[in-house]
Amino acid sequence: MPLQVTNVQQREWLFIPALPGLEPAVAAEAEALGLSPRRVEGGVELEGAPGLYQEANLCLRTASRVWLRLGRFPAPDAAALARGLAALPLRPVWDGRTVPRLSVVLHGARFKGPDAVLAAAARAWGLPSVERAGLLDEEPGEGLTLLVRVEGDTCTVSADTSGEPLHRRGYRQEVSRAPLRETLAAGILVLAGYDGVAPLVDPMCGSGTFLIEGAWMSQQRAPGLARPFAFERFPGFDAGAWAARRARAEAQVLPAPRAVLRGHDLNAGSLGTARRNARRAGVTLTLERQDVRTLTLPSGLGPGWVVANPPYGKRVGEGEDLPGLYRALGATLRRAFTGWRAAVLVPEEPGLIRALALPGARELPVRNGGLRCRLLLCALP
Repeated sequence: MPLQVTNVQQREWLFIPALPGLEPAVAAEAEALGLSPRRVEGGVELEGAPGLYQEANLCLRTASRVWLRLGRFPAPDAAALARGLAALPLRPVWDGRTVPRLSVVLHGARFKGPDAVLAAAARAWGLPSVERAGLLDEEPGEGLTLLVRVEGDTCTVSADTSGEPLHRRGYRQEVSRAPLRETLAAGILVLAGYDGVAPLVDPMCGSGTFLIEGAWMSQQRAPGLARPFAFERFPGFDAGAWAARRARAEAQVLPAPRAVLRGHDLNAGSLGTARRNARRAGVTLTLERQDVRTLTLPSGLGPGWVVANPPYGKRVGEGEDLPGLYRALGATLRRAFTGWRAAVLVPEEPGLIRALALPGARELPVRNGGLRCRLLLCALP
């Protein structure tokens, strides 16, 4: 196989990883942008004109990060790996001086661990050494990060264009006891079919993530407008083109959400956190302290969407009262939200799912913080 590289002047190839279960949501978002995504294990692949990786970082609500494919080549041994790495078109993304960081993934490779890949990279680029990237979700680093993935005898190299993971929108500086990632909240709304026009209610809103993500969707606000990206440090970065792209996205933002957004929680501290997060996000929410067991809605509201992320035994508390809480939540959904569409994220525990007793619920496997969960979607009769 000859070296296949990305010509960043003509076309771009991207890999967009997603949280497990959110691949269909990322694909749906990409299609809404007029792209033709290809679903693959762990995410989607995209192809498009120059600037596509900027658009993806700016606009995709459900993506974890954006990798720019730089090349794919045969790597049956360390010498071939070094030759392929040396031939990569790194000039647009690397200044040639700072030490890049490598995230190494090996599947059926002949190399003796990641250290062999790091040594081959250092040899290829004439450096004394190359750093190995840690967990990108925690410490993305300031310099260039490359993903080197070797499967069998084939190596694919990609550049991280995001920097901090994309769930870090910039507004959530405080969290409740069990925070929900912004990308997961947005993904659940996408999978539930939320339209940004009908009311959105969270009866157990915590720090308000569902509601803030729903408000931004309703306002047509791109999720990346308030944060920096790694590609802004690339040598080939065109600041003028990026400013124009941001300006186009900002021009599409509506002055206020088109939907009514209401949140309820029994914990007054959580409601305070939600208010402050919403203020930082530039949105206004209707937040009231109510117990989910006795929750009522104003007359004439809805129907719309009701979303909830109730406590899990492994997430909050010890779990002794969870079945009763889930029965109460299910009863409230059936009583107060007749005609609404529901999306409830629950742990993968049949007993708790049965306690909710949601009629005709469709179950989608997802993960929340590494925990196996089920997203229950249904229309409430």
